[in-house]
Amino acid sequence: MRRARVAPPPRAADVAILGAGAAGITAARRLLALGLSVVLIEARDRVGGRALTARLAGQAVDLGAHWLHAADDNGLVREARRLGLPLFDAPQEPRLILGARGADALETRAFHEAWAEVDDAIAEIGAGRDLAPASAALDRLGPRAQPWRAVLAFAHGPFACGASLDAIGAADFAAARDDLDLFVAGGYGALVARLADGLPVALATRATRIDWSGREVRVETDSGTLAARALVVTVPVPILARGDTARGDIVFDPPLPAPTRDALAALRPASYEHVVLAWPGGPLREAANTTVAFDGDAEANLGLLANFDGGVLHYADLGGALVGRLGSPQARAGFVRESLGARFGRDAVADLRVLHASGWGEDPLSACAWTIAPPGAHGARAVLRDPIGGRILLAGEATSSTLWGTIGGAWAEGERAAREVAGMLAGMPAGETVC
Repeated sequence: MRRARVAPPPRAADVAILGAGAAGITAARRLLALGLSVVLIEARDRVGGRALTARLAGQAVDLGAHWLHAADDNGLVREARRLGLPLFDAPQEPRLILGARGADALETRAFHEAWAEVDDAIAEIGAGRDLAPASAALDRLGPRAQPWRAVLAFAHGPFACGASLDAIGAADFAAARDDLDLFVAGGYGALVARLADGLPVALATRATRIDWSGREVRVETDSGTLAARALVVTVPVPILARGDTARGDIVFDPPLPAPTRDALAALRPASYEHVVLAWPGGPLREAANTTVAFDGDAEANLGLLANFDGGVLHYADLGGALVGRLGSPQARAGFVRESLGARFGRDAVADLRVLHASGWGEDPLSACAWTIAPPGAHGARAVLRDPIGGRILLAGEATSSTLWGTIGGAWAEGERAAREVAGMLAGMPAGETVC
């Protein structure tokens, strides 16, 4: 995998940043450009968080985030273009497989019309009171769309959002921007890592306690204490919400304000995992980067990104409650093989090899793929953007109301936090400094 070439971290800075994922990286870049000193504190031995590119079977493979969602609003698309990295279009409409055969032209048209019908219904419901689940849209389907109800429930829920449509608020779903999706040559994780080159990062350093009782913020870590005038926290929401000191979670002293704690508790972890397949003889010899939807049980299905980046590798993606029921990456890999074998026949999967099965939900430093807001909780994202004590800001995909669940959202929120913290520091009296 592509590792960032980071600089030695200082022991004190204007701004300390917890987490060197996309939000932390862009916050650091923006603050440095404004002339402020920073230090990033990263518990992993690498940067990037849930964006990670590795090389499998000679091909760059993203083990976490892969799609550059909402390309028109995604700052990382601009960064890729600035660096001269090729970008590839990701088709929006999936190919539908019924049993072992591809849907015919009439079935495909009806399915795509039903897809648009669900999207329109969720948008209409979500524009009203923030109390309805996204699944309410399924009850508005017309007769022509009803045959596709189960596959639409899976494709819009576990496959798209990492949770069933019952668990997702229609307002949260409807607020998400998703106009144009792209892929970047060499991998999304590699792009994020490249953008961390030169930043001062303390790798393999776990923050254990944040003391913000005085005029400075003191960050206690397993390798010493760092001091800063302000703090940007980009740690995933489930880690902040659980506050389990036995598992090494961060303690805030004094505790975070009650509205912040309530907002953290309101959001829910989404479950979404890749199983990377080498399947050169498989039946899905599609054009590059073809999304495949299968008929079947909405709660026990999988989706496929076939022949990604033009090779013979495929992502089989699992989401929602099924991920937890299967319990481990190995069990999820077995489920994918069994499911494809049952659909296409044992001979069809004879040359199928599982190269990797992800486990972001089991990862103690992520605990989820991203966050969702259940019915009534979409406003929690805005609450998490509120400054804390005039010196602490939270940033990440979870704090974005429109790009939640995406690396692009984390990037935008890191920039937002950097602008706000710079304004905070500009308004502080000259004596309030530790640098």
